[in-house]
Amino acid sequence: NVCFPVSVLAFLQIIMNVDAYPPIGSWWWIVVTVLSVILIPAAIIFVLDNHDQLTRRATYVIVLTVFVAATLSALAGYFYLNGALDKSPAVEIQAVVNQKFIVREEFKPEYVLQATFTWNRMRFDYDDFGVSEETYIRTESGDFVRLIVHPGKFSLPWYSDVLPPANRESSAR
Repeated sequence: NVCFPVSVLAFLQIIMNVDAYPPIGSWWWIVVTVLSVILIPAAIIFVLDNHDQLTRRATYVIVLTVFVAATLSALAGYFYLNGALDKSPAVEIQAVVNQKFIVREEFKPEYVLQATFTWNRMRFDYDDFGVSEETYIRTESGDFVRLIVHPGKFSLPWYSDVLPPANRESSAR
């Protein structure tokens, strides 16, 4: 009875923490990890239920549900603590804008810049960054924006801001 609400709250907390401390690079590993943690145990429980083994394997089902709740809670904590405990100085790096687009949300539009940059000897191609309307308006494809990157307490780099080009004329290719 406790595991389901804990799992739902942890899942929502993961979303909020990833929004508060957005990691750089591909987010697919986050999606795959969360879906695997939820769907694999759900599939096992579904198979047990279809074979009328749910009550016979009740302890196993309880262990699975506790595993899901604990893993989602740990992931939520990881994303939060990675950003909240990060006391390392932020680094301002240049990123070239590949394209820009607006994602229409129900209440307000989300302004997105897709950029390529290098950080910590790693190249990040076509990363999407949510930006303010002002940054979106002041930026064109080919411009260099300033990306504020934090290394993360647990080595998962995240960004806190994307600043528009310092001088619009000098930043365009």
